[in-house]
Amino acid sequence: MSDATAFQESSSDDRRFLHYTMKITDRLATKNFFCNILGMKILRHEEMDSGCSAQCNGDYESPWSKTMAGYGHEHSFFTFELNYNYDVEGYIYGDDLSAVTIYSRQAVANAQQFLDKKYIESDNKESLIIHSPDGHRFILIDEDIYPGQDPVRCLSLNVSDLNKSKDYYTRLLKMKINEKESNDKHVKLYYGLTTSQDSQVKSKSGFLLDKQCQLQLNGLNKHIDRGTGYGRKAFSCPKHDIDLIQSMMEKEGFTVLIPAMELGGLLDFNKQKVVILSDPDGHEICFVGEENYFKGCETDPDAEKKFYKGLENTPDDPNKYLIGEDESTKRTTTS
Repeated sequence: MSDATAFQESSSDDRRFLHYTMKITDRLATKNFFCNILGMKILRHEEMDSGCSAQCNGDYESPWSKTMAGYGHEHSFFTFELNYNYDVEGYIYGDDLSAVTIYSRQAVANAQQFLDKKYIESDNKESLIIHSPDGHRFILIDEDIYPGQDPVRCLSLNVSDLNKSKDYYTRLLKMKINEKESNDKHVKLYYGLTTSQDSQVKSKSGFLLDKQCQLQLNGLNKHIDRGTGYGRKAFSCPKHDIDLIQSMMEKEGFTVLIPAMELGGLLDFNKQKVVILSDPDGHEICFVGEENYFKGCETDPDAEKKFYKGLENTPDDPNKYLIGEDESTKRTTTS
């Protein structure tokens, strides 16, 4: 069986939209926003001495930290990977990310009571649009979801050509279209299943497949500027799908940013196989083998302690990047 044939015959029902990465510049302010305003918890925190080989933190050799935040365990809830590069002072944030939609009356109340008004874009009876300390946009709906479900309902990205992007995500990545909530201006996509309220269908490794966070693509009919503060979407899939996905993208002539590789140390027996793609607008996409990622994303009961311990680390590079990956802005030392 050819790779292409095998890919076409594989199912996307066992894939999960895991998380979205955000580059941040102030860890404590960001932590307070996600936890005290949005109501999430710190699930994991790691400190790294050098850049990620899969460029999870961007194209840097900088020491960095990764903080996972969400409303519940990563096996069942959408999360945010908050990446802080020690040697980067700031970023230029583009128009790639439109918004994250969250259903939570408590988050709305927290924002109205505690959030600095400069971070509130609009406030009405049904929703509140706010911004994180780095400008990431969140739409808070003044409703609660069914108990046990994830309040994070949708991640919206802007695209230049809606039809081209829809073809990429549906034909190649095999996401499904939520027809009831799509039109000629945007399309809403999802993996997994939309079953009854009490259903708990899981993948072989244990990831919840029901009622996942959806991906909305907004057609702007103009170039998308991702700046240097761009994010990355991550999806889980069976490990054997990784090579098939890469082969399909290469055959179709789309960009594979980082070919299939394994992340982990020499003595790590649970290495995570990943492939990093780039969609027609350059939005980055990570597919990770679910089998080992399931083991690696367990909630750490000491995550918050590790986060605060990490705050004691200070940048030691006097030549910090001012706006991320733009070498021309790197500071120069003077004698």
